[in-house]
Amino acid sequence: MIFLRNYFLSTTDGLDVLSIIHEVNRAISEGNAKEGLATIIVPSPGGALTIMETLPEIVEKFKEAVKIFSGLDAVTKNRRKEEVTVGSRVAAAMLGKSISIPIKDGKLLLASREEPVLVDFESKGLRREFYVQITGAGGDEAKQAGRVPQQMRG
Repeated sequence: MIFLRNYFLSTTDGLDVLSIIHEVNRAISEGNAKEGLATIIVPSPGGALTIMETLPEIVEKFKEAVKIFSGLDAVTKNRRKEEVTVGSRVAAAMLGKSISIPIKDGKLLLASREEPVLVDFESKGLRREFYVQITGAGGDEAKQAGRVPQQMRG
């Protein structure tokens, strides 16, 4: 089974660290996945994904750490002569545009307080799109996939 769904978040003018756990869990539920893999991608520049605990103190320290990327406010022109920020694209590339998380018993295989988060480095508010693809087996398929044939049992 393969299930793909897109979602949207609104971002602010600053650095955003936004939990997307509810959207990913919704995709797992809608895809009826019991065992498999959730792959999340943010296709547009300036956005990235990671996994972290979203406690306010941790998010604030994360935002402080991101400031090590030089040129966050630098701009250049793209091929269409549009002004684009350099640092946001560099930071997003360093963090990564996609993540994959195993699914077991219909839940993400993460520590109890960890969540997938979308990080938006752009200096202007946007409507940010991301995709969640679920691959795997659901219900009876998951049971069949985990079944060991009689002759192979010890």
